[in-house]
Amino acid sequence: MPLECIYQLALILAQFEGVNLTLTALKISYLEQLNSKIFALLSTRFSRLKIEHLIKIIGITCD
Repeated sequence: MPLECIYQLALILAQFEGVNLTLTALKISYLEQLNSKIFALLSTRFSRLKIEHLIKIIGITCD
């Protein structure tokens, strides 16, 4: 295999490796964003549940 072909093959492999690392970084970023959204929703839901629980304990009704 001529040296130029080996060099081109090395460049192609390096590009694939770069793309693979980029995809991995994007997946991690997406998972981190998803995780943040889930925790935000959970904290909101838990706050509502706590408030609803307190309202039931106090005996306030919306009738």
